[in-house]
Amino acid sequence: MTQTLTDRDILTNDEYIVMFDGNSLHDMTNSPYGREGKELTLAAAGDAILTRKQSIYEDERFVRLLDRIRDADVSFVNLEVLLHDYEGYPAANSGGTYMRAPPWVADELRWSGFDIFAAATNHTGDFSHGGMEATMQALDEREIPYAGLGENLADARRPAYVDTPGGRVGVVAACSTITPGSEAGIQRPDIHGRPGLSPLHLETRYTVPEEVHDQLKSMSENLGLEDLKDRHERLGFPVPGGKHEGFSLLNVGGTQHLQFEAGDEFAVTQRPREADTTAILDQICQARSQSDWVLVSLHVHEGVGGVLNDETVPEFLERFAHQCIDAGADAFLGHGPHVLRGIEIYDGAPIFYSLGNFMMQNETVTKLPAELFDKYDLPRYESLPADLFDARISDEEERRIGFLADAAFWETVVPVCHFQDGGLQQISLYPVDLGYEQPRPRRGRPVLATETKASEILETAVSLSEPYGTEITIDGEIGRIDV
Repeated sequence: MTQTLTDRDILTNDEYIVMFDGNSLHDMTNSPYGREGKELTLAAAGDAILTRKQSIYEDERFVRLLDRIRDADVSFVNLEVLLHDYEGYPAANSGGTYMRAPPWVADELRWSGFDIFAAATNHTGDFSHGGMEATMQALDEREIPYAGLGENLADARRPAYVDTPGGRVGVVAACSTITPGSEAGIQRPDIHGRPGLSPLHLETRYTVPEEVHDQLKSMSENLGLEDLKDRHERLGFPVPGGKHEGFSLLNVGGTQHLQFEAGDEFAVTQRPREADTTAILDQICQARSQSDWVLVSLHVHEGVGGVLNDETVPEFLERFAHQCIDAGADAFLGHGPHVLRGIEIYDGAPIFYSLGNFMMQNETVTKLPAELFDKYDLPRYESLPADLFDARISDEEERRIGFLADAAFWETVVPVCHFQDGGLQQISLYPVDLGYEQPRPRRGRPVLATETKASEILETAVSLSEPYGTEITIDGEIGRIDV
């Protein structure tokens, strides 16, 4: 049911659909509003995991890359570090490495040419609410617009805006890979909301053949888990699925349930919660009415079948990206899995399913809590951060393994999108090398790739984008997409 809201309602509860002149925002068309003759160049980068100064470097390939970013009318980046001086307490759960950087990192990113940030990631809650509040304060003091992080849910959902020579640009940001406790809370008239990120919660279902489904139910009954679920219901606690919708396997150690359904074959599927999707689409429509251009950012680690951090694109992500474009977005900017994913041109708008890493300096985070050392079976008091990073990239035989040993994590592209008369005309893809083979002090800073490395990165983009019918022409050390 559509409902007209007051300004106060909009600020305290974004679960509703806002009305303008009696029409739902979803009824508004995707046509440009007076953008005839308007031009915009957009440079977009993926995850910025930055902990060190960049402005001291003057090497040619670095400067040439930053020139591409600075020359654009608007340049976007995903901020995947928290900005503080350890005011907040380390959270019990983190998104991996506890991503902290000095507040001046925001100045370094702005010096690099970035105008507007997304700030909703799986690391948002690494230093509890104090880390979130310090990050917001650091950005607010510098008047840097950011989206996806806020003092409450409505604030986190709200678009951020930046005025550019090519017109006003709005950004809506969210995250689907949500570390427990990091999502923002709804503000009520009688109690504060909770700082956090704008969530796109995923519901996961496990499809198994019918005979396996029956075995799981029998196992649950014999273990006494069905009796526990009955008791939870009698006590008034929610039981997802429960006795009414399919079958859920209860995790005795908590309230989490694994949702199963019978089918022809084994499969893992994920889909966003409808309420989250509706809320985000409403904000896109809000941004559409308040700006000339709209960008949507999603931090998403999930791949096909629930796998994390690979090049595959799950069906829910394709569907959600299409919905965002249908709602009025001019571009969809994905990031999170730390590797490139394919590029799709949908209804004349670019969809970047993942832009990979733009900067990768998590190996120079200076302090980490004891829990992280415990995970890698390292002495919690004697160990240093360098010991932990070493443990993550090599084994006893000193073979490079694991997260940081994957060369794909150290390669990406920076697209520069050229819009004219409200539509996309061309995309230039600049291959970027983060220095996989460099020693730790020099690794993670982006430079334009050249020669063989440039060709390899662009060929990867071609291969990943081929399933979407996207034709990328390699012109020397630049890739081009003509629309």
